[in-house]
Amino acid sequence: MNQAILITVGILLTTNLIGYIYTALILHTDLINDHRIQPKKYFSRRFYQRLPLILFNLFLLLFVGVIGVYLFYDILDFTIPTLGVFLLQLFLIFLIDDLYFYFYHSALHTKFLYKHIHKTHHRSTMPIPMEYIFTHPLEWFFGAIGPFIGLAVIAMFIPQINIYAFWTMIALRNLHELDIHSGVKSSKTTSAIPFYGTTEHHDLHHSRNKGNYASTFTFWDKIFGTEITK
Repeated sequence: MNQAILITVGILLTTNLIGYIYTALILHTDLINDHRIQPKKYFSRRFYQRLPLILFNLFLLLFVGVIGVYLFYDILDFTIPTLGVFLLQLFLIFLIDDLYFYFYHSALHTKFLYKHIHKTHHRSTMPIPMEYIFTHPLEWFFGAIGPFIGLAVIAMFIPQINIYAFWTMIALRNLHELDIHSGVKSSKTTSAIPFYGTTEHHDLHHSRNKGNYASTFTFWDKIFGTEITK
């Protein structure tokens, strides 16, 4: 169990370190800024003022990861999976997490929850990567449990869930959140993937403060009529 927890923590720390480096490049160099969706200048002082809350939420994320692996340890399969099993379980965890996130995120835009909780995150009208975690701690906690809700639902039908699918999911999930909060234009390759949550999709949510509530799969916004394109 200790090894599983350490690897989970390592994945979360590594992906967020990548996010911090990406953020620093945007703040302190011109290498990426020419490709930003919103051309407005971002002031580094604003980010560093927000860093204490970001770091607190990072430790909260690690806490959720540790407790989640501890609680679900008995249903985790540590053998090397077949490609089919790996891809199926990876997709299912993503799908359930993203559906949960869609309803959770849209609920946060109701008047009371927005005013008292979600408004913190929307202070970033032009977000940069590490601001994906600039949220009210309550919002972050209930968002961070999404992958484990995925595990719980899948466990109702499949006796064991492969740890490699789970680890891959949380790594890709974090990297995707960093990407869609970067404000940097998506590549032609990612933009061509059907229903893939691009930076443009989420950046529009931040600039308009409504719609586009999905994260990974944009078809949730199409199904529930909350997609905005401009």
